Amino acid sequence: MARPGRHLPVTSSPPSSLRIPEAFTARKRKILSELQQPDDEYTDKSPKGNVDVQIRDLIDEINGIEGYVTTSSCAGRVAVFVEGGDSGNSAAERTADLIANVDVEASDDARDVETSVPLTRTSPGGKGGGHWLYVSHDPIPDVTRDGSNVDRQVTRNEKREEERFTQLFGLSSSSPTASQEDFDLSKTETKVEPPSRLPRLVHLSFSPLILHIHCATLQHARPLLAAAINAGFRESGVQSLRALDDSTSGVMLAIRTAGLAFETVVGTMEGDNELKKIVNEQYLAMCARVVNERFRWNDERRERLRVEIRRVRDQLREAAEWEDEDVRRARKRREGLERQQERKNVKTGGRKDEPRNHGQDGLEDGLAGLDIG
Repeated sequence: MARPGRHLPVTSSPPSSLRIPEAFTARKRKILSELQQPDDEYTDKSPKGNVDVQIRDLIDEINGIEGYVTTSSCAGRVAVFVEGGDSGNSAAERTADLIANVDVEASDDARDVETSVPLTRTSPGGKGGGHWLYVSHDPIPDVTRDGSNVDRQVTRNEKREEERFTQLFGLSSSSPTASQEDFDLSKTETKVEPPSRLPRLVHLSFSPLILHIHCATLQHARPLLAAAINAGFRESGVQSLRALDDSTSGVMLAIRTAGLAFETVVGTMEGDNELKKIVNEQYLAMCARVVNERFRWNDERRERLRVEIRRVRDQLREAAEWEDEDVRRARKRREGLERQQERKNVKTGGRKDEPRNHGQDGLEDGLAGLDIG
């Protein structure tokens, strides 16, 4: 891992190692054709349904570079969701994926990507049984009417009216709020419920920017990975090394960070619809401020990534202009001879010297002197 403030080196490569396989070119063409569809026609399996507008320009920049194409993306997201009701580790793993924003909500720009995780398992009414209460790719709005501090102290008569975040996050004010007795740890030793009867948790989470980029070769993936780490996405990495055995398979690179993630439990759900809020409005307001701060940091890191990617683009262009030393020497010699010929043509008025038959000319001069014939 690179030390803070220090950039990882990006090594330019000769053109021979930057050749793009035909299979990659065909796949990129297919993905770009889907991305060019109007937003009202293009759909994917994310809750939002299409590519996040917040990073559409960044995706276009990446896809404009030879050797790269985005396959999934998420600009950053705040979500309140009820975890699935499946028993066993599968439900816990799905919840962890949601919190980490790993291939679950990410806008699937390439719907045939092999590395994509089936998104139906986290969709409303999906196979996992979980559902969304609130999802947004923008900061949480200030829902107070007078613009005052969202978590100010309120009177009992104002309490119901001021529960803005409770309503915004789908934690209906009509839902019962868990009492302290519900979480009395002294009762846990004498009353242990079987796992099948444990309530499902309601999570509030912020997930930062994540990109999955298909790189044509390992040589293409290397500078992009360095760019991601330099921009602060330190959990980025290559997801597969199939390219070591098959140079035409390409390399899938994930750009991500766990440093900006945020998650907390705000409620429980027992049965199908018995929702209990276990925190008060002031706690939700505090979480909203934390989430909005993470959105701001996420935007800053995204712009740093844009700068680093542009640096990679420029370095790849320079690498494409690289030529072998012997080829360069031959080209320089050829260009030098051409310049010499041009200067010679200028001196002769643009006429080319024609070879003369000096022997024939001398014979004719001698015959003329003898006045013969």
